[in-house]
Amino acid sequence: MDQWFYFLRKPLSNLDTTIQKLIYNSYYQFVYRDIYCMVYDHSLTEDIIQDSFLKVISNGPKMLSETNIRAWIKQLTRNTALDHLRRLKRDRQVLVEPYVNISDTVLNKISVASEVEIKERDNLLHQAIAELKLDYRTILLLFYIEGKSYREICQELHLTEQVLTQRLARARKKLRQHFLRKWTDDE
Repeated sequence: MDQWFYFLRKPLSNLDTTIQKLIYNSYYQFVYRDIYCMVYDHSLTEDIIQDSFLKVISNGPKMLSETNIRAWIKQLTRNTALDHLRRLKRDRQVLVEPYVNISDTVLNKISVASEVEIKERDNLLHQAIAELKLDYRTILLLFYIEGKSYREICQELHLTEQVLTQRLARARKKLRQHFLRKWTDDE
């Protein structure tokens, strides 16, 4: 397996095609995991491996020493991956930046409008709750505001669960009627 490192010291074009394929496949297996863990994209990993392999075969014959060839290959491949990532980031910023400012201002306008609408809705909802009968208002507040369970409300108000379910349904229906009347009259 490690013999393919020494073939990189020779010009690749002088080698047999089966040996060239063996060298590339060995190189691919040697660096794939490291690069994939950097980019988390299979096709980008393959592009980086091809680019770095071209650098390795063009600079391999120029190497003076064979002692750290594994480390040299790994470092060259990582640097190629980092170059790709920087290029992608730069390209992405060039494409995205003009649109970000536009969408930020639009989003700010939308968020201000939605905040005003939410405040108005909440105000109308509180008014509608205040118009309900005391029984309905109490059940709604205990269930939705205080977050009590049916069992807790039944114990507190001395009701059966069937009665509570029926009253809660009626209270919701009345609240909906009052709220919709206010909401549509207001607009």
